[in-house]
Amino acid sequence: MESAKLYEEYRSHIQRIADVKYSLAVLQWDQETYMPTKGAAFRARQSATLSEWAHQLFTQKSFKTLLLELSSRKDLDPLQQKNVELSLYDYSQQEKLTPEFVRTMSEQVSKSYQSWIQARKENSFAVFAPDLSVLVDLKRQEAALLGYEGHPYNALLNQYERGCTVGLLDKVFAALQAPLEELLSGIASQPPVDNAFLRQPFAKDQQWKFGMEVLKQMGFDFEAGRQDISEHPFTT
Repeated sequence: MESAKLYEEYRSHIQRIADVKYSLAVLQWDQETYMPTKGAAFRARQSATLSEWAHQLFTQKSFKTLLLELSSRKDLDPLQQKNVELSLYDYSQQEKLTPEFVRTMSEQVSKSYQSWIQARKENSFAVFAPDLSVLVDLKRQEAALLGYEGHPYNALLNQYERGCTVGLLDKVFAALQAPLEELLSGIASQPPVDNAFLRQPFAKDQQWKFGMEVLKQMGFDFEAGRQDISEHPFTT
């Protein structure tokens, strides 16, 4: 088959996966904003199903075969080559996770979010602690499944900053420690600043109007997106 047709097959498959993930993102947006409390268990199940489905689509053996074939083609343009290269790397990582694990992780993330919301309302860490403990254990399992050298967190850190390690970050922070201590010492030796403005009450509706005005001035297209109030900052 011609490379152009193969790449279109790849692009189409990736788009199907993206459609599932974007559908999941809308459900997550609803969970973060307007979802009634009693919908939590149903939403956790729905999110888990879509997460599992997206994972299954991505880790199909036929998709790996397609990626390997495309990676051997020399007539793709640089952007296409990079897309295939990154997808093949992502495949090598995702195939280490089972659909069952992906589903369990998704369900626990949703469950943990709801208990975190409740913990905030009650100002009680004890409400969140059990679910957090389960989530941490799952992340440890994920690190073990992905594989790592040195510190277990390297496996998880690599998902966000590819090639970055705990050892590298330790060196960065170690280099910053001395100058930061000097800066803090200098600040502490000066007379206290007037920070009363930080302790004033600000009307919620006025904050909302200000934020919306900033978005308008930035050119945000309200026919293509929206702004909502949530317990935690996030972007969908």
